[in-house]
Amino acid sequence: MYRLSVVIPAYNEESRIEKALRSAAQFVAGLDFAAEIIVVDDGSRDDTSGIVDRIAAELPAIRIVCHETNRGKGMAVRTGVLAAKGEWALFSDVDEAVPIQEGLTLLAAAEEQNADIAIGTRYHKESRILRRQPWPRILVSRVGNLLIRALVLPGLRDTQCGFKLLRTRTLRPVLERATVRGFGFDIEVLAIARLWGRRIVEVPVTWVHGDESTLHLRRAALGVLRDLLRVTWRVRSGFYGREPGPEAVEEA
Repeated sequence: MYRLSVVIPAYNEESRIEKALRSAAQFVAGLDFAAEIIVVDDGSRDDTSGIVDRIAAELPAIRIVCHETNRGKGMAVRTGVLAAKGEWALFSDVDEAVPIQEGLTLLAAAEEQNADIAIGTRYHKESRILRRQPWPRILVSRVGNLLIRALVLPGLRDTQCGFKLLRTRTLRPVLERATVRGFGFDIEVLAIARLWGRRIVEVPVTWVHGDESTLHLRRAALGVLRDLLRVTWRVRSGFYGREPGPEAVEEA
């Protein structure tokens, strides 16, 4: 069993996937414990999977899981974490806005605080913002975080940062219960985890915004808002039910 699985969701990322994958491979090679890399190709229509296959032939720590059609980032992360063989699963975006080496920062914090989830956050006084996002994205992110805290996840500064570490044994039941496919999947996973007594910590990280981001801001924001309202209703209506018993966690 690996100590760490690095999960990289990708959709039409032929221009960026090689750089991200080689960074992850270099990171894994420098660790003093066993680790793997899982790329989830979310139904890409370009040569993303071909590039990954070529690099995986050179570097045996890499494997790829493919969706036949595009199912959304949430489903891609879910697929990757459920396929992980590591004690911990770190998921990271292809844009590398948070350097992959920060995975060790999250791992140290999670183990020290006996947490089930460690969230990289941009909005901590100790976070290092080397290159800020454009102001429209900052504004949307800040307003979105206010709504998320007010409606369903009080106390968490930055639920939408795409850099999180999950303890696979305790988070598998959470992921199996989650259904949100898009960018709001973080909200649902964190909401279920909190409902079921999983411990969540936020960890300051380094952030470097990249101009090559492919995110469509308006579409993504509306999608997250829709998912937020859906998750809020589900939490308040008891849709997610009770925390699974110990036997469910052991079997996962």
